[in-house]
Amino acid sequence: LYIATGDGGGGGDPLGAGRDLSTPLGKILRIDVDVAADSDPPYAIPGDNPYADTAGAIPETWASGLRNPWRIRFDPATGDLWIGDVGQGAWEEIDVAPAGEGGLDFGWNVLEGTHCFEPSDGCDRDGLVLPVTEYGHDLGCSVTGGTVYRGAAWPTLRGFYVFSDYCSGRFWAIPSDATPTVEPVVVLESDRSISAIVADATGELVATDLASGELLRISAPGT
Repeated sequence: LYIATGDGGGGGDPLGAGRDLSTPLGKILRIDVDVAADSDPPYAIPGDNPYADTAGAIPETWASGLRNPWRIRFDPATGDLWIGDVGQGAWEEIDVAPAGEGGLDFGWNVLEGTHCFEPSDGCDRDGLVLPVTEYGHDLGCSVTGGTVYRGAAWPTLRGFYVFSDYCSGRFWAIPSDATPTVEPVVVLESDRSISAIVADATGELVATDLASGELLRISAPGT
């Protein structure tokens, strides 16, 4: 079971939680829930977690350096973990952890997207994993992570990661084999407050509109 947590602090992560391995905040956590019902705690730490045996680190930690990961999804074809990470005041980002690769540091609060945040200039990027795409607050204000499309209704989108923004309702797509950092392409404009995007049992896209309380089916033209 993978669990996404926000940094838990005020604006700018004053606690430095994102990259602090002694706290579960600002992380992707990974636990084994296949244990006896009366176990205490009611889960186990996978032995291959990157910090399972690191003194002072939370052993549940799989990845760090995140601000507010809003929707994480695995690509069923590759096992890669896609993360939509909500920015602070200027940049929204999408991060990827390749299948089975733990211990990645996505850089918050040193970086917001690919841009220095703390300090605002001349920050040390060494060892930090850059997002595969980003967009500024001229295009939206709160990223909603999506999913890699593996359906049939949109052949030209197959193999692309589709995501949205809660404020603008825009949908973007980038190739799932993109390397940092590519420009996202707008594939749909909506006036919706998109809070989640998933694939249904057939691989087609559905989304939730938080403002209206509706479940939406995303259809290709003519379908």
